[in-house]
Amino acid sequence: MAPPPEQPDAGPLPAVRPLRRDARHNREVVLAAARRMFAVHGAECSFEDIAREAGVGVGTVYRRFPDRRTLIEAILEQRVTDVDATVSEALALEDAWAAARLFIGSAARMQLEDRGLRELLHDHGFVSAGLAMLRQRIAPAAEDLAARLTRDGGRADLTGNDVLVLIRMLGSLPPETGTAASSGRGAGFERYLGLVMDGLRRRSAGKG
Repeated sequence: MAPPPEQPDAGPLPAVRPLRRDARHNREVVLAAARRMFAVHGAECSFEDIAREAGVGVGTVYRRFPDRRTLIEAILEQRVTDVDATVSEALALEDAWAAARLFIGSAARMQLEDRGLRELLHDHGFVSAGLAMLRQRIAPAAEDLAARLTRDGGRADLTGNDVLVLIRMLGSLPPETGTAASSGRGAGFERYLGLVMDGLRRRSAGKG
């Protein structure tokens, strides 16, 4: 049998053209609306609702984000930027306890304020490059802060995973824990954050 004829070289792939200014603007508007809807209504909010929130046609949403996963990954990419800023701010503080309070409080508020993010973080069946990147950013910072706390009066057995679990606990507080607690502000959230921070301190000998 004769070998198949060689196919002509198609040449290099064409470069991906950047979005036009109006298309880029539409993408930003849709993504901002999606983040708001995602935060309030969860990860399953409809594209129709996102379109109404953005003030565009649903076709515009699909042109920028052809499926839900693409949209979720774009939202999570922005969340990675938020986490990077929080980590940098916390680790720059010299006082270990101030750094830990800022880090734990900010990370918990991020979940508390965003129903969609909270749902995805608790959905162990959801595999996402964005979630993996979030965890890659936050886990080393938790380890670093746990070590700093231990050196500065914190529990000797404290680990980075303990810090992550406490963030998740605070991020799961119900709204009725205090005034505006669902948005991370108010007496309820601050009270429980304070209790968590107190629990991280090393106990004096002889105390139960």
